[in-house]
Amino acid sequence: MPQTDHRAVHRKTKIISNRYVDRFWQMIGKQLQHPTGVAGSIVGWLMAIINDEPNRVAIAALELVERDTVLELGFGPGRGLAALSCRVLQGQVYGVDQSALMLAQASRRNRSAIESGQMNLLKGTFCPLPWKVAAFDKILLVNVVYFFGPAGHEMSEIHRVLRPGGRLVVYVTDSSTMKKWPFASPDTHLVFDQRDLRTLLERGGFDAPEVTIHTLHLPFGIRGLLAIAEKSFKPA
Repeated sequence: MPQTDHRAVHRKTKIISNRYVDRFWQMIGKQLQHPTGVAGSIVGWLMAIINDEPNRVAIAALELVERDTVLELGFGPGRGLAALSCRVLQGQVYGVDQSALMLAQASRRNRSAIESGQMNLLKGTFCPLPWKVAAFDKILLVNVVYFFGPAGHEMSEIHRVLRPGGRLVVYVTDSSTMKKWPFASPDTHLVFDQRDLRTLLERGGFDAPEVTIHTLHLPFGIRGLLAIAEKSFKPA
């Protein structure tokens, strides 16, 4: 009777197991990029928790005033939008997200602001943006630029719709942390260190002296980057 090669069986089992683990993390990465279905609802709930501290720091950096018109790209479940609307009581809040599921979640969370006409949300891409030149005083992006195209044309669109003298605030998790997370694969996420983030902003049209990037040390050993960019006044 032939004997079973237990080592060969173990190797084959391990290969199959690793394949399923890889597929799981790839699914998580895709859901973070574009949440859909039941899994997307769970991811949206997790995003709301994970983004809480980055949202707080990034919104503070916007230095909002009550009459500002503000745009958030990739608003997810809408917690950041709610915080923005409380700070611009005489202004307007706009948001765009690529996920219909996130639009639905954010709309429920911010129903009163939407019904009052203070907030306007839509589903759409980040390039092109459906607003005129210099439409916004402040623009917010938290954990979003990972999902830009390789050429970064989205940042040029952001620069276009920001008024001269306006402020953009971008939060990303530093590549040194992202590379430890198995869901952040090259198939779904771009990763950024300080130089990469500065390059993205400058290629998008922001002048180097108007860009400041701070390193943040967040809970659970997460290293974050907070970029603040002002749009220069250009002579006619």
